[in-house]
Amino acid sequence: IQMSKIKVLTLNHGKMTNSRRVPSVPQLKCVGGTAGCRAFIPQVVVQCENQGSDGIAIQWECKTDMDNAYRFGKIMVICEGYDYPGDHYVLVGS
Repeated sequence: IQMSKIKVLTLNHGKMTNSRRVPSVPQLKCVGGTAGCRAFIPQVVVQCENQGSDGIAIQWECKTDMDNAYRFGKIMVICEGYDYPGDHYVLVGS
């Protein structure tokens, strides 16, 4: 599927991505910051909606139910290119 055609992503804490050419990775990864990663408890599900492109990359708006003391900082959505890195077609579930 073309990444630009993906409307919504549903990501689950503790679940791994699908993979074809490279090893699977966690669907969600908390990198830290001043608040730490305590908000990412096992039942966290994040939904990210495609907001269109800025001409370089797809802009994603991500939401979840977590304590109001936490918020998303920089959001990076990276999918495995189907045939090669940077392929506009991506592996479903990657």
